[in-house]
Amino acid sequence: MMRRKITHITGLLTVLILVWPVVADPGKPVAVRWWGQAFVTIETYWNLTIAIDPYATSIGYDDPKITADVVLVTHNHRDHSNVSLLGKGATAVIGLDNKSNVASIDMVLDRLPNQDKPTLTAFSPSAEYSIHAVRFRSITSFHDDQSGSRRGNNAMFLIQADGVRILHCGDLGQTKLTEDQLGLIGQVDVLLIPVGGVYTVDGKQAAAIVAQISPRYVVPIHYKTPQLTIPLNTDEEFLKALSSKYERKTPVGNTLAVAHNLAGSDESLQVVTLHTRPWKMPNELAELFKRKDAANRKSQEVFAKLSTKQMNHRPSNGTHTPRWNAEHMMGRELGFFSKIYNSVDPAIPSINLNPKQMPADYVAAHPDWDGKEEARQMQRVISFTRRFAYLFDGITLETKPPGSWWTVRGLLEQMQRHYGEHTSNVKDKFELPDWPGE
Repeated sequence: MMRRKITHITGLLTVLILVWPVVADPGKPVAVRWWGQAFVTIETYWNLTIAIDPYATSIGYDDPKITADVVLVTHNHRDHSNVSLLGKGATAVIGLDNKSNVASIDMVLDRLPNQDKPTLTAFSPSAEYSIHAVRFRSITSFHDDQSGSRRGNNAMFLIQADGVRILHCGDLGQTKLTEDQLGLIGQVDVLLIPVGGVYTVDGKQAAAIVAQISPRYVVPIHYKTPQLTIPLNTDEEFLKALSSKYERKTPVGNTLAVAHNLAGSDESLQVVTLHTRPWKMPNELAELFKRKDAANRKSQEVFAKLSTKQMNHRPSNGTHTPRWNAEHMMGRELGFFSKIYNSVDPAIPSINLNPKQMPADYVAAHPDWDGKEEARQMQRVISFTRRFAYLFDGITLETKPPGSWWTVRGLLEQMQRHYGEHTSNVKDKFELPDWPGE
């Protein structure tokens, strides 16, 4: 995607509606990652990434060296608006217009299958979007509790991805949300709220806003940590003031996994205090992941060159189509790892995309995908397994993790071999007399 900066957006929708008719894929988990201060990324299974409020490294946090498709900026302070931190490929959407009012933003980030790059468009009720689309919109709020007379306006962003609704409060200074704001916000799965006071609501005030919204998950942001040089309060006051119905969780890294809450599921409310950096793999585990991923990428190189016709080719010798091999390779890895992750954290669904084994029974999941898209699907599996790999924390390589009949080492080594074997089978088909041209 070419870089373009949207300083303000008008005329997209004059009325923000509560019902969001963007189709979602509720079977895939979203990763919400905190990098310090108010800097958060939202990463989907389809590998779409939205970043919010990237900081200037002068406030004490390092450059995490990550990228995004879109960067949202709630207001123009240096600890929230360092768009360049995300590299040249990100599109910036600025929450305040050139008069410092909250811009009317209602947009969709999407990438259709067989489409090389994502698109960012104004939301339209009559448009069709893929189930992987991410929709986000702005909600007007104030940076202080005096209607903005001291510090001005602040854009809150409501993001919907794979059926998960996430509210990033930016530098919210209001001590109470209005009925109009609550109506626009609606149901919230993940609330990202500042708790450090000084420039925003403090801990007690933030806890009162949590009570107004009643989210499934609360993630405190914008508070004092050892790295931060800005004089804020810690999250201690907030955690003490928060309702006891919120169970406290502290993952080993900076990632919260969350999926659409299906009707009738029994789930506890959680306040999740994240670290500011991802969990670091032990060296030997990291090497095993590296080898598996390298085998996956070698497979991608082979499949990315194939046309849709070649992907669907049924060889006269009765062997599988190349598409079956692609679906089987990624389906096995995704199935094995998601089952383990689900056993450790039920917020991550177990995902079974493995096709039927016998050629006569096989029906392609996506017969219209070209080889490039199947390669992207394999890359999505790499991202998925790495994104939630912190759930291997404390499990040794020679142990069978929950939900697995393989040891950790055995699973990773088998996946490495699996990619090589099936890709070799596909390359053999290129030599058959009935192999089609482009």
